[in-house]
Amino acid sequence: MLSVLGCHGSAGATTVAVAVATVLGQPVRVVETGPDGSSGLAGFATAELGATGTGWVRGRRDQVILDRLQDGYASPDQVPVPDPDPAEGLSLNVLDPGWGLGAVALSAGGWVRSTVMDARALILVTTATVPGLRRLERDLHDLGPVQRRLAVAVHGPGRRRWPREVAYCVGPRTDALLEEASVHVPHDPGLAVRGLDTCPLPYGVLGAIRSITQLLGLDNAATHYQKGNT
Repeated sequence: MLSVLGCHGSAGATTVAVAVATVLGQPVRVVETGPDGSSGLAGFATAELGATGTGWVRGRRDQVILDRLQDGYASPDQVPVPDPDPAEGLSLNVLDPGWGLGAVALSAGGWVRSTVMDARALILVTTATVPGLRRLERDLHDLGPVQRRLAVAVHGPGRRRWPREVAYCVGPRTDALLEEASVHVPHDPGLAVRGLDTCPLPYGVLGAIRSITQLLGLDNAATHYQKGNT
């Protein structure tokens, strides 16, 4: 399972998660576990398949399965385990926790925590702002030196166009990751106003995310989520 983790609220993690699923052009499932009322998937599906009976609501868009929680939960460790893979088989499961790393790491346990903290592939999502880059540095520190495929998607202009105060706040871990495995996701005014809906994802966003899938070697992904083995 690939985890896509927002470094702060409204960083754009759900947009990155569904864009990854879209550009792979294969059967992919996006699993969103955010707090009640925070779902970004509700408007993205073109077909609602309804409640699964196990605490999840399922939608679909082309080859992408979209699973979101039916009810909210107070902490990540209370989130029920997702349903098994659909019968048609999936090339990848993408987890959008909807919780910050602090909440996930401090939770008592559960599959969300183990999936994020033990992930072999992780995309961190932030914004080209002083708070966004400071929180990215903090999350990189909290994740520690565990071996994993790691990349960052930064919403905003390319690094050379950052304001001086943004460029000066880059920490050492962030600087290394920006050099090795990062893409900038261009701002799209329509997406910023509407959020995710049934309109096609902007070409610039898809192009950036295609680059990040190549960085992580996801083009031939065959990572499967299995109940009890995240």
